[in-house]
Amino acid sequence: MASKLVTELKSFGRAAIAFSGGCDSTLLAEAARRTLGSGNVLLLLADSVFLPRVEFDRAVSWSAAAGMRLEIVRFEPLESSEVRSNPPERCYFCKRKIFSALLERAHSEGFAELCDGTNQDDLGDFRPGMRAAAELGIRHPLLAAGLNKAAVRALAREYGLAVWNLPAAACLASRIPCGEALSATALRQVEEAEAAIAHLGFTGFRVRRLSAEHARLEVAESDLERANSPEVGDALRGARFASWEIAPYRTGSMNVQSTALMGEVNL
Repeated sequence: MASKLVTELKSFGRAAIAFSGGCDSTLLAEAARRTLGSGNVLLLLADSVFLPRVEFDRAVSWSAAAGMRLEIVRFEPLESSEVRSNPPERCYFCKRKIFSALLERAHSEGFAELCDGTNQDDLGDFRPGMRAAAELGIRHPLLAAGLNKAAVRALAREYGLAVWNLPAAACLASRIPCGEALSATALRQVEEAEAAIAHLGFTGFRVRRLSAEHARLEVAESDLERANSPEVGDALRGARFASWEIAPYRTGSMNVQSTALMGEVNL
């Protein structure tokens, strides 16, 4: 699998990478650095209210430690009514804006190709953003090399990357029910709640903001009992939630509603 990735990257010569600091994009960045040389790789970090500060800090720290060039591209997704209204295809409109901005920066710096960390497992979920990537010609080296998430983690571990077992991440907007308008206040509430829960030692969880007062904390099956502790309650109250429910963590649990609404739209 690694040899296929190397072959794919060599075909680019130079590559700009949509970089988030997560396992997928970090593996891609490291493979590109080893294959093409750091001078032929440009990391582009799309920064907005959708990106938790802990993820921003991780991306900046890793790129600096790796000696790779990182450019931060700031954009304001809530300025777009198509994104702010949070329809089922919000991710399409948002990714279209993100990738367009990153492509513009890449081209201005002399990079013809923009790549991202899409892998094979991403094809099996409701991901409207993939359509935006296809329309704009974004390249997917991990996907082209036939790597699924397990293979990405295995190769990242082989490369000695500390993020090899980092839980999957998603933008803060994914914690808010489809159809509920997005706001900076709501996004901050989610980020504060998740930071407080992480401080208690939980990993691989989500705080779903079902309303301004009510949340659903999704945790690993092994953490369900601990999630009912007073400390967790204090953390959620500290983020201004008055009530909450506890449930097993399920990747893309909000997508069930999104796909149902898409079905209604298509009738």
